[in-house]
Amino acid sequence: MGRNQSLLMGSGLLALLVVAALIGPAISSSGALDTTSAFLTGPSVSHPFGVDGVGRDIFVRVLKAIRLDLGIALAICALGTFAGVSIGLVAGYVGGLFDLTMMRLVDIAMSVPAFILALITALVLGNNARTMIYAIALAYTPVMIRIVRSQVVSLRELPMVETSRAIGTPAWRIILWHMLPNTYSVVTAQSTLFLAWAILDTAAMSFIGVGVRPPTPELGAMISDGVQYIVSGEWWIATFPGIFIVLLVVSFNTIGDALRDVLDPTSLR
Repeated sequence: MGRNQSLLMGSGLLALLVVAALIGPAISSSGALDTTSAFLTGPSVSHPFGVDGVGRDIFVRVLKAIRLDLGIALAICALGTFAGVSIGLVAGYVGGLFDLTMMRLVDIAMSVPAFILALITALVLGNNARTMIYAIALAYTPVMIRIVRSQVVSLRELPMVETSRAIGTPAWRIILWHMLPNTYSVVTAQSTLFLAWAILDTAAMSFIGVGVRPPTPELGAMISDGVQYIVSGEWWIATFPGIFIVLLVVSFNTIGDALRDVLDPTSLR
C-alpha cells in the first residue's frame, strides 16, 4: 500500500511539472529571452518568480527550462538504456571472453564517478549540449550493462532457454523472446532513476559552463547566473530554478524506488 502511494505521489508531482512546462509558456505573453524595463525585482503579481539581472521573467524561463531539462533527460535515458540493455543482453547470454572483457571495461568505467566521467568525455568531445548528452549517457551505460547482464546470467540456464537451444532456436531469437522480456522490471526501475540522475548531472554541468549555456533557459545555467546576486539579496534568481530541480529529482526518485519495489518479484509484500 505504501509503495503504491509513493508511486502515485511521485507520478502526480511529475505530472504537475510536465503540465506546467507544456502549457505555462503558452499562456504567457513574454518569451524566455524577452526583457522588461524592470531589473532585479523580486516576486510580484506580474512576475511571480521575479526578474533577473537583464530584465527577463524568471517564471517563464523556469517553465521553459523544465521542458528543456526533461527533453535532455529523456534523451540521455534512452541512449544509456538502449546501449546498456543491448550490451548486457549479449554479454550475459554469450559469456566467455566477450563477457569477461565487457565486465572488466564496466569495472573500470564504474571506478570513476559518473559525473566526472561524463565531464571528461564532454570536454574531450566538445563543449556543447549534444556532446553533453552523449557523455552523460555513456557514463550511465555501464550501470545498465551490469544490471541486465546479471539478470541474463540467472536466466540462461532456465529450462525454457535450454529447450530453445536444444531445438536449434537462433541465439538472437532467444535473447529477444526469452531474455529481454524478463529484464523489463529492472530496466524500467533503473531507467526512471537515470532520469533523476540526468536532471542533476545536466544542471551541474550547465552550472559550470559545460553543455547548455546562457542565454538558453536551463535550470543549472540559471542558478549559475543567479549565484552572483545572492550576496546582494536577490535570492529569487537562483532559488526558484533550484527548487524545481529538487522537485524533478524527488519525483523521479520516488517513482523509481516505488517501481523497483513493486516490480521486484523477490521483494516482501
